[in-house]
Amino acid sequence: MNDESDIQFVINKIIYDYDHGRFKMFFHKKTTRYLEQQRLSTEQVLAVAIDQLVVSHSYRGPSAHRWLEGIIVYEFIEYIYGIDMYVKFDIGSNFTQIESFHPREKKLNVTWKHY
Repeated sequence: MNDESDIQFVINKIIYDYDHGRFKMFFHKKTTRYLEQQRLSTEQVLAVAIDQLVVSHSYRGPSAHRWLEGIIVYEFIEYIYGIDMYVKFDIGSNFTQIESFHPREKKLNVTWKHY
């Protein structure tokens, strides 16, 4: 597989896990604060984040999770609510977890662009 087909495979797994109840949500404080400030529910942002997933929004990954063995991390920058949103998914063999959803904070590598 090439990079694009690898990312599409991951996107398909994320969507499959979401559609089949194999999805977990574990947000860090930054995401929780953002959701509270914007009065957004976790269900709302999860649906929007999954709906916006396309290969061209892939930012980083695959990379090993920092503390969960066997979990692979994929990061996306999605243009949502009129701004670039940072979205991080943890991929396990039998589940997917969304870990981060908040406005992008870091300057992006100049090679990245969304379409």
